[in-house]
Amino acid sequence: MKKYMIALSILASFFITGTYAQEATNRAVLNSFQSSFDVAQNVNWSHVKGLERADFTMDDQQVVAFFGSEGNIVATSRDVTLLQIPLSLKTGLKKNFGNYTLVNIFELNDENGTAYYATIKNEKREYTLKSNTSGEWMIYKKESN
Repeated sequence: MKKYMIALSILASFFITGTYAQEATNRAVLNSFQSSFDVAQNVNWSHVKGLERADFTMDDQQVVAFFGSEGNIVATSRDVTLLQIPLSLKTGLKKNFGNYTLVNIFELNDENGTAYYATIKNEKREYTLKSNTSGEWMIYKKESN
């Protein structure tokens, strides 16, 4: 249940965040961030459901990292393209959801490994899909338009 709540918090934080000044972020988190992402640029900090969130640019790509209060990296995330996801996921997306428009794909790395989330929609529905360890898509969240 804890893993589900962390994933849900991370997913929700892409939509809602509160901005805090960098001074509000504790020293352990800042040190961990600096040692892990020393070439990061344009860093913005926020606090999301008990985690410190750093939004930044690294190698010309937007990245998000989540830290626990002790400075441990809980998860990292970045937007990806169809070319950057495993072939099985790309094929499955086209085969099973070819009549939907792809809105966004992002990669999430946490204690469970790497998962991909894709938001797709058509005129009636919008789905957030999550990849599983077998390289297939599952419906993570659905909404009606």
